[in-house]
Amino acid sequence: MRPADPVDPRQDTAEHTGDPWSVSVVIPTRGRPELALAAVRSALGQTRSPWEVLLVVDGPDPVTEEGVRDVDDPRFRLLVLPENVGAGGARNAGVRAAKGAWIAFLDDDDTWRPAKLERQLAALASRPDAARTVLGTGTVWHTGRATHTWPLRAPRPGETVGEYLFVRDRAGEGMLPTPGILLPRALAATCPMPTHLRTHEEWDWMLELEKHGARFDVVLDPLVDVDARPRRASRSQGNRWRVSLAWALDRAEDLGPRAFSALVLTEVARGAAQGRAGLAAHLAIAAVALTGRPRLRDVARFLARPLTLRLGRGAA
Repeated sequence: MRPADPVDPRQDTAEHTGDPWSVSVVIPTRGRPELALAAVRSALGQTRSPWEVLLVVDGPDPVTEEGVRDVDDPRFRLLVLPENVGAGGARNAGVRAAKGAWIAFLDDDDTWRPAKLERQLAALASRPDAARTVLGTGTVWHTGRATHTWPLRAPRPGETVGEYLFVRDRAGEGMLPTPGILLPRALAATCPMPTHLRTHEEWDWMLELEKHGARFDVVLDPLVDVDARPRRASRSQGNRWRVSLAWALDRAEDLGPRAFSALVLTEVARGAAQGRAGLAAHLAIAAVALTGRPRLRDVARFLARPLTLRLGRGAA
């Protein structure tokens, strides 16, 4: 598939505001009015004002509607979807409704620091390829036990998004969290988020963006706060690694051999270990990873992980 020609948001004047740097903030939400209100206020409180902040309620939700009723700001827009479509579908609906030249995503349980948009727009203004740039930020992850600021570096020149995300030497080295992303509305409209996947929809979306000509970069300053506290595990967690492996196999060509092997030996293997998969499962994972181009350090970490988890359980 030939990458699509990028659309310059500065030439896309049919709907947007006429300001080539106007930003529409899209926040999907459902059933969490207090958190959604904090996210909305962090977007409205930017030192570089967004054109609009769209809170997209994912299906009828009177409690959330009532919870944000007192937001008295002409930039605030409430969009209530007629049915539940999931986070990806809600984001896509927000993009379709947006009027700004740029889209910034924010999750309802996360917040921005005041200079987030200002720093990103300043970085984009100096880029000759701004019209095809997907720009992330440094993100502070609050796990309840520790705080981490990731990613540790920006993508290198010529590095694919798959290699940036998965071929890493340290935890948090390469990341593109959705609450930090700013991209041209034209690109977001051309390449909507997938709505059919059970997991990895954001990684899948980034691979598609790259196929459509996107270039990825990161402002490393910590500008987003993410609530990364553990959520209650689902009943299907034990088999979730199988879904991850199926996705990796489906996307192997787009990932490239190094990123494919790294993903299988790290993300998929971690899920299998956490789900208490047996030796046969780990051997199958290793066999699949060897069809790509694994690095020795990833193989070593893969071999050490089950032992590390067993020791951790014993200590507990």
